[in-house]
Amino acid sequence: MNEDPPSAADIMLSVLKEFRVADTEIAEAGAAGRAALYQGLLGDRRCLLVFDNARDESRIAPSLPRRGRGMCLVTSRKALTGLRDVRRMGLGMLSAEEAFAFLGGMIGQERARREAAALGEVALRCGYLPLALRIAGSRLATRTGWSVRRLADRLAVDKRWPDVLVAGDRRVSAAFDLSYRRLTPDAARLFRRLSVVPGPDAGAACAAHLLGRDLSCAEGVLGELGEAGLLDVVGDRFRLHALLRLYARNRLEAVEGEAGAERVRAGLSRRLPDTTTAAGRWFAASGGVPASACIDVC
Repeated sequence: MNEDPPSAADIMLSVLKEFRVADTEIAEAGAAGRAALYQGLLGDRRCLLVFDNARDESRIAPSLPRRGRGMCLVTSRKALTGLRDVRRMGLGMLSAEEAFAFLGGMIGQERARREAAALGEVALRCGYLPLALRIAGSRLATRTGWSVRRLADRLAVDKRWPDVLVAGDRRVSAAFDLSYRRLTPDAARLFRRLSVVPGPDAGAACAAHLLGRDLSCAEGVLGELGEAGLLDVVGDRFRLHALLRLYARNRLEAVEGEAGAERVRAGLSRRLPDTTTAAGRWFAASGGVPASACIDVC
C-alpha cells in the first residue's frame, strides 16, 4: 500500500537496470534521453510489463511501450480513463458459487463440504469481494483449529469486520483507506453519507441532498467516486458495495460523530416522505407520468 509510488522516470530507470543496460549508457543518455533509451529497449524485445496498483495515468502513460511485441498489464483501484488504446477488464464481485469454490480451494474441499453453510456465510459477509475472500480464506487455512462457523460469527458483527479481515500485512480496510484518503473533501463527505441510504442504491438527487450541493455538483462528485472504484454504477443509479457501506458508516461516525451521523440520517428520513408526497401531487395534477419521466425519491 505504497503512498508514494515511483514516478515514470523511476519506473523507466528500474526497467533499464533489470534488463542490465550498462550504467554508463544510462548516464550518457541523461534524464532527457532516458525515455528514448527505454522505448528503444522495449521495442526490440518481447516482454510483459506488470504495473501493479497504479495510482494515476501520469505515472503509467509515459512507461507504456510505443512499439514492438511487448505487452503491459496495469492494475489499479481507479478506472484510469485517461489511458488510450487499452483493453479494460473490470474485476468486481464473484458469484456466490465462484466465491464458495475460491474459499474451498484455499481451505480444502473436505472442510468446505463439512461446513458448507458457514462457508457460504463467510463468502456473503465478504461481499464476494476477491480481496476479502482471499484474506478470509488465508485466516481459515492457517487456523486449522478454527471452525468456519467461528469466523462467520465474528464477521457478522458489523463493527468488528475491519479487525477480522486481516492476514499478515494484508487488511481489507487498508485498501479502502488508501482510496478514501485520495478523495477530495466533497467526495469523502458524500462517500461517508451514502452509508445512511436505506435502499440498495441512490440517485443523483439524493446525493445532492446528502452533499448539500446542487445536482450538477453532485453528479461530478459521484463521477469521482465511481472513478476511484468506490461506487458501482448501474444505469443512473449508484451503489455501495456491502463492505464499503460498512466502511463508510464507520468513517461517518469517526469523522462527523454519532450525533452528526444521526443528523444525516434524520435529514434523509425527512426528505424521503416529502419527496414522495411532492411526486404524488405532481402525478395527480398532471394526470399521469410521461414514459420519459423519472422521479428520484432516493
